Amino acid sequence: MVVVLGCAVLILTIGMVVLFAMFGELSSRVAAGGAAARSTEIRALEKAELGRIPDSWPAGLPARQDRISVLLVLSSVCGSCAEIAGQLTKGHTDWQDMGIVLSTSHGDTGQDFIMRHGLSRFPHYIDVGGDWVSGQFGVRFSPSALILSGGRLQAAYMFQDVSAWRTRVSQLRAYGPREQDREAV
Repeated sequence: MVVVLGCAVLILTIGMVVLFAMFGELSSRVAAGGAAARSTEIRALEKAELGRIPDSWPAGLPARQDRISVLLVLSSVCGSCAEIAGQLTKGHTDWQDMGIVLSTSHGDTGQDFIMRHGLSRFPHYIDVGGDWVSGQFGVRFSPSALILSGGRLQAAYMFQDVSAWRTRVSQLRAYGPREQDREAV
């Protein structure tokens, strides 16, 4: 009986350690105080499959071959993603060659997120389960942004501020990814 209780306590302790580690990771990604505390840092995603051309391309997303396309990857359960959606509708409505991939558990939930946050004016794809974006590019983080040229993934980043991200896209269009971005990914 003592051995069983000891094992149960050990398993619970391990579970708590894992839970706190997950909370720590989450808190490092989410701004603590809203727009005033929003980070302008843009970090390369380490496990994105650079150079990959998707096997399939969902209808409704920009897939222009002549310019760099930007796909913003958002999630319907992500607080930072809701903030990004608010930023997009408050001054970034003119963004050309940009689409949204919304990872969600159900199509109805995704459609509700798109409508509630005013994102229907942007080309978008509701990615149930995140299967398309993770299967085609190895991206499992949100909010993130994917840079595609000729349909090929050139770079992938995590970000929290749309204005800072748009500045970065302008730099990428002018100069391409920085060397440290290529090394970090």
